Parts: sequence; C-alpha cells; structure tokens
Amino acid sequence: MQEEISKHTKKIYTAAKNKNHSFAEKVKEIIIEIFIIVFAVTLSIWLHGWSEHRKEQKEVREFMADLKEDLKNDIASMQSAMETLSKNSDNFLFIQQLTKEGVDSLIDNKGSFGFHSSIGTTKISNGNYEGFKSSGKITFIENKTLKKAILRYYQEATPGIIEAEKINAEQVLKITDFWSENAEVDIKKKLLNGRFKSLLDVFHNTATGSLNLYEEGISLAKQIINEIEKDN
Repeated sequence: MQEEISKHTKKIYTAAKNKNHSFAEKVKEIIIEIFIIVFAVTLSIWLHGWSEHRKEQKEVREFMADLKEDLKNDIASMQSAMETLSKNSDNFLFIQQLTKEGVDSLIDNKGSFGFHSSIGTTKISNGNYEGFKSSGKITFIENKTLKKAILRYYQEATPGIIEAEKINAEQVLKITDFWSENAEVDIKKKLLNGRFKSLLDVFHNTATGSLNLYEEGISLAKQIINEIEKDN
C-alpha cells in the first residue's frame, strides 16, 4: 500500500511539472491521482476492518461454545446445591416448629432423635469468562441482549449466590455448634430451647432468599444458553 501511494504521489508531482499540458489538463490528472489514492486507502482500511471483524467474531463464537458448556455445569451445580439447601431448610423448619407435644411424640415413637445437617456449595465455572473479559473482548459480542445477560450472570447473580452460601454455611455452623456444645443436655430441652429455635428460624429465612437466588441464577443461565443457540 505504501508503494502504491508513493507511486501515485510521484504521478501527481510529474503531472504538476508537465510543461506540455495545459493547467486544466494538469488539474484533471492531479484529481484523478488523488482520487485513486483516497480510494486505495479507503479500500485498504475497509479490508483491514473486515478482516479484524471476522477474527473478532471467530473468537466470540469460540468463547460462546466454551461458555455454553460452563453454564451447563453451573446449572447442574446450582441444582445440586439448591436441593441440599431445600432439604436442610425443610428439616430445620420442621424442628423449629416442634411443640412440646411434638417432641414428646417423636421421642415416644422413635426412642431417640438425631440432628443432622449438610452444606451445599456451588462451583461456578468462570475461567473462560474472566479470561475473555480481562482481554477486553467482551465488547466483541454484538448481541446486546446476550452481552447484558452474561455480565449480569457473572457480576451480579453468581456473586450473590456465593455470598448467600457463605451466610448459610455460617448459620449451619452456629446451629451445629449449639447442638454439640449442649451434647449433655436433655434432647427435649435442646429441641425446645429458645436460642436453638431462633437459630433455626434465621436459617430458614436466609435459606428462602438463597433458594430464590438459585432459581434466578439457573433461569439466567438457561436464558444465556438459549441466546447463544439462537445466534448459531
């Protein structure tokens, strides 16, 4: 391209110095050469932009293929953690609502009562997203709806879920700590203890909010997958 511009620039100079041509002929030749230069530069810029755009969209397609698999894994992980949390919440709510008569009935029918709990956690596959974002390539995504959903998922939805899981884990530990610290206390007194019931109630309330976050996260992940499939 530089050679072409140089060649036509020389022609402009030659035309300007040509004593055998009239002024009008010189102007005409100069305008033609300038037009050729402008056209060549414009075409070169357009071809370069077109090539870069193709390269960018190829990277986007590769990212979307990886992202789709990541989201499927996230959905499975969230569903598993959600199931664990739901069971915990139902179990703790049942215990929290026990009356003196209910405790007596449990003891009479089963002879003993065991307190069990488990903590469900979500593993978010965000390596592909973080790499794509840190390289500044998020702007390559031309589907604005898809781009907004992806940003919302990784910047709002999943951090909210992770934070909620930390709070739930803390609540479960408080409950299990109370249970172990009062290991020698009569089972009936422990189950009816006001502080114990308060801990269970707090857990149930936070768990309810967490379950909503899981549902929103799963729904958003599915929405992103659908948008990716629509673009393919």
